[in-house]
Amino acid sequence: MASSTAPKPPLGTPFRIRDDLICVGSWSTAAKGASVQTVDGTGKRVTVTRLALAGPFAFALKKKTGDLSVVVCGADGTTRVTKIGPKKAQDVMAWAIAFNAWAQA
Repeated sequence: MASSTAPKPPLGTPFRIRDDLICVGSWSTAAKGASVQTVDGTGKRVTVTRLALAGPFAFALKKKTGDLSVVVCGADGTTRVTKIGPKKAQDVMAWAIAFNAWAQA
């Protein structure tokens, strides 16, 4: 395992890492099995895979309007949806890639 602690979420987002839990507001779940998927308000997908393939150009391929819905899926099967503004989308996606790499290590 490269690092024993999960990467910190971007400032200004509702995500927190505490001990071995990922927290969104008052909801929390085991961080080891969580993943983050971002879907924009118009239904077009901006996934971790798309960001990995297109790099920072993935966000240039679509219009950044409206809030983004971020779905966090826990190891126990529970999910939590929260809204993120378009200005934080790139930071959240970069964090999601780092978080998923940490969780799979």
